[in-house]
Amino acid sequence: MSIEISKSKRIAVLLTPPLIILIGYVTASIFSRFLNEWAWIPLALIYWTSLTCCIIYFKGEKRVKDWLKKSKPSKLSISLTLLFGLFPMSVLVMNYHLFDSAIIIILWIVFALVNPLFEELYWRGLLLDAAIKWFPKWISVGYSTLFFILSHPLMWGVFSIANNHYHVFITLFLLGIVWSVIYFKTESLRWAIFSHFLVDVGIMTVPVFLNIYVPPM
Repeated sequence: MSIEISKSKRIAVLLTPPLIILIGYVTASIFSRFLNEWAWIPLALIYWTSLTCCIIYFKGEKRVKDWLKKSKPSKLSISLTLLFGLFPMSVLVMNYHLFDSAIIIILWIVFALVNPLFEELYWRGLLLDAAIKWFPKWISVGYSTLFFILSHPLMWGVFSIANNHYHVFITLFLLGIVWSVIYFKTESLRWAIFSHFLVDVGIMTVPVFLNIYVPPM
């Protein structure tokens, strides 16, 4: 599961999370001045581009399809996927009436399809593989999860009220651990990506970015 890259590149991988978050913060701050909440679109594009550049440059001998290979059987992983993926659906069920625009519905679906692939390949794939070469699993998971959590208030939270809610931090902490466990158990990102997709659908990402939906404080 480890990445066959040089020591210097492995160190560089571990230093990329704060750089990616910084780029995201600057992007969100600049574009939100004249696009307001719609700054989420340029932020998403630049964020995904940053993740892609890191994956391509630092993946070493590992191929993307190696992360996406057929999962090893794991009842625990399937259970965690469904449990944590379907739980946020209650938010969607109670607030589906907020989808009063075809554009928002389309953007919501597109984001839910695209974002999990990029984020899982980076946060659970590239970063965990690099960290676990030197550190125990729990430290590697903690490192990845910490920056995964921070990326939300420091990037999306620039314009999205919900992404600064303490409930989000607790949820992201649990999800970061669960998706890491799924990756370790199955040796593939397939189930983690699927669970991430369900979560992005359930929490109504685009309405949240646009502050159409703001959870009770």
